[in-house]
Amino acid sequence: MFTKIIYTVLFLVGISFNAQSKDGINFQTKNLEEAKKLAQQENKLIFIDLYTTWCGPCKLMKKNTFPDAELGAFFNKNFISLYIDAEKEGVDLAKKFKIVNYPSFLFLDKNGELVQYDYGYYNAKQFLTVGYSVLEKRNLGNKTPTLAEVKGKLVGETIPDFTAQNQFGNTFSLSQEKKKTVLVFIRGQWCPYCNKYVESLQNIAPELESKNTQLVIISPEKPEFIAKTIDKTKTSYSVLYDENYKIAELFDVLYIPERKTLDLYEKHLGDDFKKSRSDETGRLPVSATYILDENQKKELYNEFDRILLLNQLNCIQNGRKENEHPLRRGKWRKHPRCNR
Repeated sequence: MFTKIIYTVLFLVGISFNAQSKDGINFQTKNLEEAKKLAQQENKLIFIDLYTTWCGPCKLMKKNTFPDAELGAFFNKNFISLYIDAEKEGVDLAKKFKIVNYPSFLFLDKNGELVQYDYGYYNAKQFLTVGYSVLEKRNLGNKTPTLAEVKGKLVGETIPDFTAQNQFGNTFSLSQEKKKTVLVFIRGQWCPYCNKYVESLQNIAPELESKNTQLVIISPEKPEFIAKTIDKTKTSYSVLYDENYKIAELFDVLYIPERKTLDLYEKHLGDDFKKSRSDETGRLPVSATYILDENQKKELYNEFDRILLLNQLNCIQNGRKENEHPLRRGKWRKHPRCNR
């Protein structure tokens, strides 16, 4: 059985209905069971608009709200959307959820459980806010930790295999790697500290090679934004796209920033932040670096500091280990040094 044990970890703190516009919400002609299967495959939520043919606000939502391009982009990315007549195919749904107001909006998780219920007329901007609130509830349900709650994998813990594609279209599989591996988690091309760190690591490529070590960068951003990271840092290292944060979750470095922090990022960074990742929940990986040997035993240290990284590799190569010093809000309890 394949297992990888952490050797070193470095934490660094931070089918559409035909009346719908093609730019708006893509309502699919599926029943709920089909929608659940698709939601599970695509890791999305389910949005159901329960309407009636006699309902005036229902018609206004269809005409004015659902065709909005920004609303459509958000919902199509995060939801499987269904448009269901509550007096025909939606009778059972209306009974199950005790619907008496129209239009009614059911937001379900991928298993069909209710996440949020709403009703009435909304303009596009207002309904976008509703969508964001549903995603925030989903995050709470998934118990994504805050920055202060992130612990990360610790010394000696094992890491299961993972695969991801790099910027060259090649597949990286951890179980197939026979070298020591340095894994560097970054938040994205919009993060100046991440870019500075990645840029500085380029200078130690020959030294890493001499220690039979490869360095791999892991980014939550989509390929077109990873291209920006490469352009800004001039890195030649492999950069993996951590789609849906699967790798960050394996290493327990995924967190959700405070709402005021997300608002600040979105205000000042715009689409470079908002549109860059596989969803718009705002989740981010803590900037962290792990060193894994061939058998994946680990040590732990901190900083966007290539000198410390090389020092740690020297400790490993010489058969010694470095003091463990878990990160607490960006500060280390002990300065890293080699121990016998």
